[in-house]
Amino acid sequence: MWFVFTVSQVWLGPLVRGYIEFAFGMVAKWIESGLASIGSGAILEGLIIEGIIGGFTAIIGFLPLIMVLFFMLHLLEDSGYMARVALLMDRYFKKIGLAGKSIIPMYVGTACSIPAIMAARTIKNQRQRRMTILLTPFIPCGAKLPVIALLLGVFFTGSAFMTALTYLGAIVIIFVAGLIIKQLVNPFQKAEEDSFLMVELPDYQLPSPKRAFFVMLQRAKAFIIKAGTIILLMNVIVWFFVNFDFSLAQVSNPEDSMLKVIATPIAFLLTPIGVASWGLAAAAILGFVAKEEVVGALAVIFSFSISEDFAVANAENTRETLMTVANMTSVSAVAYLAFNLFTPPCFAAIGAMKTEFESKAWTAFAIFLQLFVGFLTGLVIYQIGTLIVTGSFGMSFVPAMIVVIASLLVFLYLKRLSKKGRGLAKLG
Repeated sequence: MWFVFTVSQVWLGPLVRGYIEFAFGMVAKWIESGLASIGSGAILEGLIIEGIIGGFTAIIGFLPLIMVLFFMLHLLEDSGYMARVALLMDRYFKKIGLAGKSIIPMYVGTACSIPAIMAARTIKNQRQRRMTILLTPFIPCGAKLPVIALLLGVFFTGSAFMTALTYLGAIVIIFVAGLIIKQLVNPFQKAEEDSFLMVELPDYQLPSPKRAFFVMLQRAKAFIIKAGTIILLMNVIVWFFVNFDFSLAQVSNPEDSMLKVIATPIAFLLTPIGVASWGLAAAAILGFVAKEEVVGALAVIFSFSISEDFAVANAENTRETLMTVANMTSVSAVAYLAFNLFTPPCFAAIGAMKTEFESKAWTAFAIFLQLFVGFLTGLVIYQIGTLIVTGSFGMSFVPAMIVVIASLLVFLYLKRLSKKGRGLAKLG
């Protein structure tokens, strides 16, 4: 898996990415010169160059990394490796009330949470199926890969192990969240009739690069369609809110924009995880529409330059922008990444959860739990990481401790209720 991430995120992926961004850079210059020659005006030029092309390029630039990753993951699946992973994971999944078969939806979730949630239909036991649906969105999907690639690529250039650690962290989060759910929903859970795993282990074989290639193209097509519709629309909306105030007068400084006024209260609530910028808060909010939009929004808000050669120079420029304008550090970047990865997925995936749960109570519980896990994970990473790196506590340390203590007290209270068959135990 480390080799897979190294090839996709450090070697081949960025190489292909450079050519794509070069092509988009040339197109952007050609369109910009054309608009200038016809005297289109600053507003129209800004809308097309910054709002549409800039945001779209920032997202499409990550497509090669995603395509290479999907290609290599399918090679692993085609070789017979993933079936053995399900078998190996069975003994561990049982500890949180799942079976090894739950690893299959979670693997599908590396591409998209929506088919992963739907793939849980193959699990016959209702409790296991609901828990699988609840925990699967914690796996970073293809929509979250641009966020991973941006933040880790900028602050940890060339460190493929950080991407691997991200997926390992997701597995840890799944187990911790699974244990919490078991304590609150099924405190007296016992082995059930379908707790064993029956799986056919195919012979190891040489995978088919041809099949992997076509699977890669299908997923890339779906990604481009999504990027060209809802994400493109959101980029235009972000550009509008960041370039105009409430009187609809154009502003040259984003600090005077409508978006700042809207996002500032959210940024205040997110200070315990190291978010000190309204721009970061705004991007995180838009991530609930589509996680890829986090990158597009950041590109529009902080005006990331689209260079012809995405190498260290561009990474350094972007890092400098985030550090100076957004007050972001390497620690807060990881905390912000965790918040975006482990909070609820896009609205479409939430809709899929509602359909598969067939229960409003379970859907509400899933959204609340994912919000809580994402926020608390980011909080712990930022506060402990800042203490280790700088020797002092991070921003809003006292409110962070209040949140941690309150969370512990609420957990103990709900656990006590569940032992009496009340509280969240009614969901079971």
